[in-house]
Parts: sequence; C-alpha cells; structure tokens
Amino acid sequence: MRLCIEIVRRAVYYHPQRLEDIGSIRDAMRQISQEASVAVDLLDAKIEDERLDGRTEAEDVRTILELIQTLTLETSEHLDAYQDRYSDP
Repeated sequence: MRLCIEIVRRAVYYHPQRLEDIGSIRDAMRQISQEASVAVDLLDAKIEDERLDGRTEAEDVRTILELIQTLTLETSEHLDAYQDRYSDP
C-alpha cells in the first residue's frame, strides 16, 4: 500500500502543471459548494425572519443557481481537459 501511495505521490510531484490543474479544479468545486451554501443560508434567514414573498427568494436563489451552473460547466470542461491531458493512452 505504501508503495502505491509513493508512486502516486511521485507522479504528481514530477508534474507541477498537473498539480496546478487539479488544484484549480478543486478550487472551482469548493466555490460551487460555497455558492450552494450561500443559497441555503439565504433561505434559512428568510424563513427564520418570515420574510417570504415568493418572488424575492426565488430570484435570489435562481441567480445563485445560474452562477453554480456556469461554474459547473466551466469546471466540467477543465476536468475533461485534465483527463485528456493526463490519462493513460
């Protein structure tokens, strides 16, 4: 098991661009998660304060969902490029 971990570790460290690419994908996934969390927090606050009018919360959440969709598409494209670049033939 240790040998497998060491082989993977060496493969990543010998390719700094690979490490940078996957780090960028990880960061994008983190941003997607944070945006979803913002939407949940926003709804929690509106529910708690009973400030629900139907339109405002829907618009707010829709805006965040559109951002998440854009980020997801971009991240998927980066992931495809990463896979094409680094996967074994």
